[in-house]
Amino acid sequence: MRTRLWLAALAVLLAAPGCKEPTPPPPQAAATPAAPLVVLISVDALRADRLNCYGYAERKVSPHLDALARDGLLFSNHITASPWTTPAHMSMLTSLSPSAHGVLASFSARGAALRKGGMFVRLPDGRTTLAEVLSRAGYATAAFTAGGTMDPKIGFGQGFASYDTSMIKLGERNMARMHEWIAEHREKRKFLFWHHFEVHAPYLDARFLELGQGGERRRAAIREELARMARRLRQERSPDGVMPRFHGEFKAALEEHHAFERDVCEALYCGGVASADGWFGRFVQELREQGLYESALILVTSDHGEEFGERDPDHFYDRHGHSLYEELVRVPLIIKLPQSERAGTRVSAVTRAIDLMPTILDLLGVTPASHEMEGSSLRELWERSGSAAGRRAFSEALAFGEEQKGVRSASHKLLFRFAMSAEAFARRERAGLPEDAAPFALFDLEADPGERRNLAASAPAGQPKSRRIAGDLERSLREHHGLAGGLVEPVRLDPQTVERLKSLGYVE
Repeated sequence: MRTRLWLAALAVLLAAPGCKEPTPPPPQAAATPAAPLVVLISVDALRADRLNCYGYAERKVSPHLDALARDGLLFSNHITASPWTTPAHMSMLTSLSPSAHGVLASFSARGAALRKGGMFVRLPDGRTTLAEVLSRAGYATAAFTAGGTMDPKIGFGQGFASYDTSMIKLGERNMARMHEWIAEHREKRKFLFWHHFEVHAPYLDARFLELGQGGERRRAAIREELARMARRLRQERSPDGVMPRFHGEFKAALEEHHAFERDVCEALYCGGVASADGWFGRFVQELREQGLYESALILVTSDHGEEFGERDPDHFYDRHGHSLYEELVRVPLIIKLPQSERAGTRVSAVTRAIDLMPTILDLLGVTPASHEMEGSSLRELWERSGSAAGRRAFSEALAFGEEQKGVRSASHKLLFRFAMSAEAFARRERAGLPEDAAPFALFDLEADPGERRNLAASAPAGQPKSRRIAGDLERSLREHHGLAGGLVEPVRLDPQTVERLKSLGYVE
């Protein structure tokens, strides 16, 4: 049966603010009490370095998330598994790396598959998600997402009794539905997963838009056009059930006013961050009014970041999925424990998206029936000093024609880039690292946090330290990718889902 599923899947794929370091707990410290409400929030495309609590100082964008950090733990070096939405979230919700869960088809493969009839691949029912474990433990479960790249049929629906796909941009209607679900399940233990595109392109919040001297008329016109787009996007569906394509409209609106440039897009992106933060503040206020905030376990993170000209001056709008540089893989993670235990703690150790599921289960005292999680609970990092040595984070960029795989330690990052032939793809070597692959980049993140000096290209051949570090990181990466590849299943997506993917720029 597994062989037949593998072959079917193969056919589809081929077609297609002030914080402190953690301190040791007092002797016999009490365990964190189980939370009646667990909330996992993923703000799509949110860079860590665009939150004030992570050091961003140019604009005030995140007062409510900063407040959550003061009530909880902030993880300084949290790394996503992949720089685009679908594989990154699947890793988050299964504790499996992209190569292990298998839902990692490239943009081009996905587009080809969808154009040939809406077929794609999904997580098999045999895999276990966080929602499934909590559902079996007696938790009511609901997901409120933007759909499309988070379509429930891809496997994201596994374990969720309710799955809403209206959270493209946030508004009164979709937020009200989420609050109503919480109120309806007030007497139950519950798990809420909230994902939205408020920060993701198109960037429609113009509060920080500045166009220089004499730009007031242009600014007003742009604000009006973006507000019109936002009103349409906040509707769950257009009258005919098909989402329009907003990316082209966004670009055309800015080009018409000679404003499609890096600084404008970055300012609009920060407006999206501030908007998402404002909606999060309202969410927290609702929890407080219902008496749920103090006892809740709340996690806020993202699936990937965004590029604003760091590598190429022309790459400043909706640029992610193609590389493993810090602007795309370093994302925020803030965890508020029940009763704000360990409030104000900053954890500098490397942490991973695959660590979220085991951390939540550990804090709730829930043990899954089967254990295939690759991640580990982060509790030790804030309860025991010195437990972070040797932690590594692995990321995979599989969205375009070439493959990129990387490994990051606390101080260095090693990156590989290689082409994947059709023959190798057919043998599922995509889950591994070719024997003859050589690293194209090595960065010293302590001395060079912007990743400007490639030690693999510029270090003298006789420099033993760089060779030793690169060799150690490469060994850990090859060992990691020695695991068997994921087993996926084919699935047909409905026309509305395909059109939504087109509207968000994922399918031509």
